[in-house]
Amino acid sequence: MMTTSIHPFMEKLIDYAGLFPPAELPMQEAIRQYHSYMHDQDYWMLGKFVIPVARLTELVPYKGLFSADHPLSLSVIGNRSRTAAECLNLLTGSLEWIEELRNQYQLAAAVQSLELPLPAVPIEHELLLAIAQETSAARLQTFCELTYPLDSQWESAMTEAIEQVAAFNASADVKLGIKLRTGGITAAAFPSPGQVAGVLAACADRQVPMKFTAGLHHPVRMFRDEVKTKMHGFLNVFFAGLLACEHGLAHEEVRSILDDEEQEHFVFGADGIRWRQLAMSSDSVKRCRTNAMLSYGSCSFDEPREELRVLNLLGQRRG
Repeated sequence: MMTTSIHPFMEKLIDYAGLFPPAELPMQEAIRQYHSYMHDQDYWMLGKFVIPVARLTELVPYKGLFSADHPLSLSVIGNRSRTAAECLNLLTGSLEWIEELRNQYQLAAAVQSLELPLPAVPIEHELLLAIAQETSAARLQTFCELTYPLDSQWESAMTEAIEQVAAFNASADVKLGIKLRTGGITAAAFPSPGQVAGVLAACADRQVPMKFTAGLHHPVRMFRDEVKTKMHGFLNVFFAGLLACEHGLAHEEVRSILDDEEQEHFVFGADGIRWRQLAMSSDSVKRCRTNAMLSYGSCSFDEPREELRVLNLLGQRRG
């Protein structure tokens, strides 16, 4: 029997990114997989279909798969840029492509969010204001991906950028979010638990919404031979972020959750979640998932849910 609290925790948690490495499926296969998942018994865990803005036109042949009752829910990834001016110029083009897709699909598609890489420069208020104005007018929730190199300056650059986003959010009606890359296809692409903890704690403290991408295929942190390093677990990351929002956890407490490799420490009870002595009600989980810890992109929808079943955290598949 599946415990109640896994529903608010996992609901629409996994954005399907089958177009991206390591899966890197052709469009036809990826979009048909997403359509199949929409009608699967685990559909309630499925979030948006993640697609680069430059590939939106490839969706046109598949309009017949979707309808107003079962629309194609999209999160669009913007183009990378080197300067603030280039970022805004590319953004204008991206919004035109998004509007064109909306015109073609009508009610059969819902373009809901934009994942926008920001240039690896100090983030200014003016850039955030322009992004917020343009994307809110286009009815998009926007997550800013900070693209600083993962080196000795990464943590200070990330903290400064998060502070800028938080300061902007405090003065505006529109709330921008942060997108954090938690891995990749090589060991060098994975931030450490301490680095991830710093971002989680900073965003929780400043009430900056977050989403994640890359490297979160498995529920609990573990060493994986294919990348020759330990991969972050999606239970670790979301337990850490949710409990930080609920309890105002310090950096070291958040890091302890991210470091934990013991599955039995991540508990889904009848009325909430618990990690060691830290608990959170299902209602609070649902609220924080909606406002703070939204989702993560994964090139596999099968791997995360089947591993949850192996851990006896999900009911068995029917049929």
